[in-house]
Amino acid sequence: MANKDLIKRAFSVTANLPSASAPTVAALPSAQRDDVEVATPETVPAPPRTPPPIEAAKGPQPKTGPGSMLAFMTEQSEVHREVVKLRERLADFEDAETARRLDPKLIVASKWANRDEAHFSTEAFARLKQEIASAGGNIQPIKVRPLASIPTGEGQARWEVVYGHRRHRACLELGIPVLALIQGEMKDAELFVEMERENREREDLSAWEQGVMYMRALEMGLFPSAKQLAAAIDRDMSNISRAMALAKLPGEVVRAFGSPLNLQFRWATPLKDAHQRDPEGLLARARSVIEDDAKKRSPAEVFTALTAQASPMNTSAAAKHEWKDAKGRTIASMSLDAKGKTSLLFEVPLDESQRRKLIKLVDGFLAART
Repeated sequence: MANKDLIKRAFSVTANLPSASAPTVAALPSAQRDDVEVATPETVPAPPRTPPPIEAAKGPQPKTGPGSMLAFMTEQSEVHREVVKLRERLADFEDAETARRLDPKLIVASKWANRDEAHFSTEAFARLKQEIASAGGNIQPIKVRPLASIPTGEGQARWEVVYGHRRHRACLELGIPVLALIQGEMKDAELFVEMERENREREDLSAWEQGVMYMRALEMGLFPSAKQLAAAIDRDMSNISRAMALAKLPGEVVRAFGSPLNLQFRWATPLKDAHQRDPEGLLARARSVIEDDAKKRSPAEVFTALTAQASPMNTSAAAKHEWKDAKGRTIASMSLDAKGKTSLLFEVPLDESQRRKLIKLVDGFLAART
């Protein structure tokens, strides 16, 4: 009976195979025919007439139930191996980012965007735009992430720029699709770090643009402190401090340079000191530079104009004072250095009484100041 059950199972497996018909009892070995119950002519109706059989596929075909079952299992094994190979190949692309051509109108600049509008009027941006136009699109893709909440309706923005604002702007102005890598879930802090590092590898942001970007990140709580921001983007803390000092300058001071892109890191400390010592004087000089359209100054000349007069020696009418005797000879003078320090020089010797009086006067003056 074991052989009988095996044959029945083989019949059930191979019944639906298109390549072979079910085996007949006559085709079985004699040892297996004895265990098969053969239906009698009285119980089996005459078979209907069938069309001539279709010519079998070339190649040896199994002649027994077990043989058909073995062939079927072999075929399934080949399919299984092929599936395994495909899965292994797909695993290589599991973490790959998808690059697609997107409509630039469906992409918005990041809220952390760090390019000032003035940058898109520079010759550097014009050259980039020309290169993209000649190539029929950006070769180096930008990166985008899906918007947290996508508005309904056609033509609504669906993506936010992670990095590549200049390339996106160029494609938008040219009216051509932009090649973009699509990032899945990405936190704001991760976006900020990627954007800052990618820009650093390309055309660096101006010192003022960097300062604005850092200040915005701190004001919106992206990082708890400037020190942690510096660690996240692997930047020197002194560079971050200078950049933010430039970003904190009054708007009139920045406009005096013609464009915020003209501000340089090395000017941060002198401009900051000038603003702290004499904020009204610095603003007055900045307004004078802005209003003086007839005199076109270079950024370096603007810096000199704003900082050279920032010391009390140049802004005070008493920058230097002299005392003379009846014959016009200088007997004493008071002067201020570049840092605002006061020096009092006596050209004639003082006796003990005069020195005590002078000390008393100075004591009274300093007491009033404090």
